Amino acid sequence: MSQATLETDRISRVLKSSTWLNLLLAAQLIAGLVYAYFTGDMGSRWTHFVLPFIWFTASVWVIWHTRPVTKRRVYRIGAALVVALYLIVMFYFSGLLGPSTSHFGQLTGPSGFGITWGRSLGWSPVFVYTGDLITVSLIPYQAVGLFALAYLVYDALLDFSQSAVGGIVGIVACPACVSPLFAVLLAGGLSGSSTMLLLGAYGYEIATVLFLMTIGILYHRQALTRQYHQFRGN
Repeated sequence: MSQATLETDRISRVLKSSTWLNLLLAAQLIAGLVYAYFTGDMGSRWTHFVLPFIWFTASVWVIWHTRPVTKRRVYRIGAALVVALYLIVMFYFSGLLGPSTSHFGQLTGPSGFGITWGRSLGWSPVFVYTGDLITVSLIPYQAVGLFALAYLVYDALLDFSQSAVGGIVGIVACPACVSPLFAVLLAGGLSGSSTMLLLGAYGYEIATVLFLMTIGILYHRQALTRQYHQFRGN
């Protein structure tokens, strides 16, 4: 296949993906506006209204275009266990998971499960669970975003497992691979109230920028790693 044909195919795929991406975002915005019309919940400002749809769209796009591949079952199991622990930590830092509390008792009732509304679409409905040990409150867009990050981390771990120790050494030596680990903590943790106080009124906007940077680095990590090694070689 010629270089021109490959370039044409690449451009065609990019245009097709961009079209579906825009359609997905537009559909969410329309749904959000319809929801706001009937409920009167638009958020405190327009950025708060739009942010959930940006998280949803980016998350769906990277999950749809990511295909984890490995031949060994032990790698899949190991990566899944690491990502499960990672996801629990991210849920904790983002405020979606915490110790048991009686604050949601009226909402959840004896079953321990409940749903709360009262905010714009994407911020609600919030699904709440309160048990003897933990409380889970799933804000839709944050939960989907963290699952997308965990999925990309799972894919990255499987990639690294193919080259065993050499791959691990490569990760540590490559800033483009290491930086997402710090950005993910920030992007997930920005939703916590203490961090929001430090960042002021625009904490959620900053969190969104960091989230997009993080999934972008994780998704394009192979290309970034190649560029990094080319730069080092020069």
